[in-house]
This record gives sequence, structure tokens and C-alpha cells, in this order.
Amino acid sequence: MTNRLGGPLVGALAGLAAAGLGAVFLTAGGFDARTLAVAAASVLVTAVVAVLAGRSIAPKAAEGPQAPLLVPAPAAGTGNIPVGQLAEPARTAQSTADRTVLVEACIWMRDRATSPALAQHLDGAFAKVGVAQVDATGQRFDPAVHEAGSVIAATNPAEDGIIARTETPGYLDRGRLLRHPIVTVFRGQVRA
Repeated sequence: MTNRLGGPLVGALAGLAAAGLGAVFLTAGGFDARTLAVAAASVLVTAVVAVLAGRSIAPKAAEGPQAPLLVPAPAAGTGNIPVGQLAEPARTAQSTADRTVLVEACIWMRDRATSPALAQHLDGAFAKVGVAQVDATGQRFDPAVHEAGSVIAATNPAEDGIIARTETPGYLDRGRLLRHPIVTVFRGQVRA
């Protein structure tokens, strides 16, 4: 991690320089050339290390996902919320949003897949991550769950309101409806 004028080494040297300068002005005997020389040398060393090294001696951050922040629990009644608790819901929300975008992109690709092998591969991937197609053929039409694409005449009264076929499948993601299936519904009865 590159830090100009930062890091533990530079911070320690800056503290030493400040202490030396403070000693120059707080010396009881007045101005002392030797104390001023020590203070000036520590300031010079701090500047040289900060400019030439330009690197912190702190350990590098681990590659990959960030580890949760370990912050001590606040004392009772202080009202402080640990930083780790603030970050976790944001990470979870971002992960959920990212997953939804990826699943919707895969659904879009599945709808347009002309290759049976690609369609089969996407269906297998959906099954592994908990995404299921919804084929509503034979179910009773429910406008809260289905989208009517077209209507055809029923051949008998029992078919009225039943879904004849699914035009475009719907999708569930771990039980949550992502897309309503578009269906053809039987309505009425053919009169002779």
C-alpha cells in the first residue's frame, strides 16, 4: 500500500520530530543549540523517509473479499454502532442486487437461446442456484401470478379460466417471483 507521508514508520518519526521541536521551545534553560540540532535532524529524517520510501510498513490487504471489520463492542449506553455492523447489511444488499442482475441477464439469454445445448446449460445453472422456470399449463388463471397473452375458446365449461399453454415461462428465484409467465387462457365455451 503506497502512502505518501503516512504509515507507522513515518508517523513515529513525525512524533519524534514534534517532540524534539517541543523540547527546543520548552527547555527551562532557554535556547539550546544541541536540542535544536536533534529536533532539526529528526524533522529532516522524517521528510527523507516519507519522500524516498513512499511506502508504509503496514501489511498489505489480503486479496479477494474484504474480511469483516473487527471493532470492539461499544460500552453500554454509548450509542455507538460498530462499523462492522454497518458494513454487513450494505454488502448483503449489494450482493443481492448483483445476483438479481446476473439472473435477469441469464433469463434474457435463455429466452433467446437458439442452441439446445446452450438452453440446457442455462437450465442446469439455474437449477444449481435456485432459479426455476414456471410453466403454468393446466393451472387456474390468477392475474396476480400469471399474465394473459391470449385467450382461446374453451371446449367445455370445466376448462373456463384454465391455462391452455404457457407462451413464455415465468421464473422463480428461491421462491420469489422474478417474472410472471405469459399464458393462453381458455375462456367461455364454443357454441354449436
